[in-house]
Amino acid sequence: MKKVLVLGGGKVGKSVAELLLALGKGAYRVTLADREDANLREAEANLERVRSLLSHACEFSIVKLDASDKTAVRKALTGQDYVVCMLPFDLVAGIAEIANELGVHYFDVTEDVETSDDVRRIADEGRAKVALVPQCGLAPGYIAIAGYEIARQFKEIHELTLRVGALPQYPTNALHYNVTWSTAGVVNEYCEPCNVMLDGEQTRLPALEGLENFSFEGIAYEAFYTSGGVGSLIDTLVAEGKSTPESRIAYKTIRYPGHRDLMKFLLQDLRLGVEHAKPTANGKVFDRRLAIDLLDHAIARTLQDVVIIFINCIGMKSDGSTVRREQVNFKRAIRSTKLLGRVWPAIELTTAAGACAMVDMHRLGTLPQRGFVRQEECGLEQFNATAFGLAYEDPERLEATVMAEARS
Repeated sequence: MKKVLVLGGGKVGKSVAELLLALGKGAYRVTLADREDANLREAEANLERVRSLLSHACEFSIVKLDASDKTAVRKALTGQDYVVCMLPFDLVAGIAEIANELGVHYFDVTEDVETSDDVRRIADEGRAKVALVPQCGLAPGYIAIAGYEIARQFKEIHELTLRVGALPQYPTNALHYNVTWSTAGVVNEYCEPCNVMLDGEQTRLPALEGLENFSFEGIAYEAFYTSGGVGSLIDTLVAEGKSTPESRIAYKTIRYPGHRDLMKFLLQDLRLGVEHAKPTANGKVFDRRLAIDLLDHAIARTLQDVVIIFINCIGMKSDGSTVRREQVNFKRAIRSTKLLGRVWPAIELTTAAGACAMVDMHRLGTLPQRGFVRQEECGLEQFNATAFGLAYEDPERLEATVMAEARS
C-alpha cells in the first residue's frame, strides 16, 4: 500500500483523497493535510462516507498543517511515497525541493509558470531522486495530453489552439461567472504572462489578449490567453520538429461573452492586477490580493458547472501516399455529477481525476519513475485506460464502477 500525502484539503484536495481511496482498489493510504478546520471537517466527513461504501481497504488520516511552515511540511512528508500538492500557487514554492530530498514522488496541479520552472530546475541540475510531475489536473494537465494526441497526427503544425473553460451552467451576473475553482488561481492566470508560439517563435504575451469568439454545441463563448495552461507542450512539439515558421500554438481560457472585458477593466484599468502595490496616501492597498478578496466576497459559488474542452489543430497530414493540409478537432463537455454521496462540480472531478491518474500510472510503472515528467509523456489512450479517465469519457459510470467493485 502506497502512502500518499495530499497537501491542501480545499475543494479539489479533498476530491483527490476521495478518488484515490474509491478507485485505487486499496492501493493507497491517504493523509490529507490542511490548516483550515472547516476544510478538515468536510474532508473527514466525505472520506468516512466513502469508506462506508467500499469493500476494499480504505485507510486515511486527517492532519492540521500550515503549509507556510516548511518544518511542519518536512515532518508530514517524511515516510510518504507520494505527495500531491494541492496548495494555492503562492504556497507551492519549495515543496518539490523538500519532497525530492526526502525521496517522495512529487505531483502538483499548479498553473503558475514560475513554480513549474523551479520544479524542472531540480531535474535540469541533475538532482532528481524522484519523479517530479507538476501541472497535473485539467489545464494544465489533461489538455496537454489531449492536445499532444491531436498534434502527433500531423507532420507539421500550422495552428494548435487548446481551450478549456470551467463555467456555470446557469450564469446570472454581469461576469457570467461563478466561483468553481481557486479564486487566487484564476486571478493569477489572468495576470501572469502567457507562453505562446507566434509565427514559429516562442514568446510571452499578456494575459487576457488573443480574444476570439466561437460556438460550441449551439452556445456562444469567448476565449483568450491565460497563463500556464499550455504547460510544456510547445517545447515538446518544437523538439519533435513539428513547428514551422508559420506555427501558432497557444492555450486559451473559455468564458461566456463579455467576461474578458470586465476582468480587464478590473485587473488592468483599475490596476487590481498589480501583485505588490504600494499603499495610497490614506494607507489602503489596491492590489491582486484585494481583487481576490473582492471576487470571493461578491461572486457566489456553484456546484452546477460545466467543463468545456475544445482543441483544434491545422497542419500537414499524410495518409501514406499524399500530404495535405487538414484540420482535426477534439471536444468534451463534462457536467457536474452525483458521485460517492455528494454532487461533484465538473472542475473538481476533472482536476482531481487528472492528478490521480498520473499518480496511479506512476505506481503501475507506465510513467517515467524519476526525473521531470511532462504531461504529454502520458498517452491519451493510456490515461483513459485508468479508472480515473472515466471522469472525462463517461463520468456517469464512475458511481457504477465504485459500486460494482464494492459488490464484488
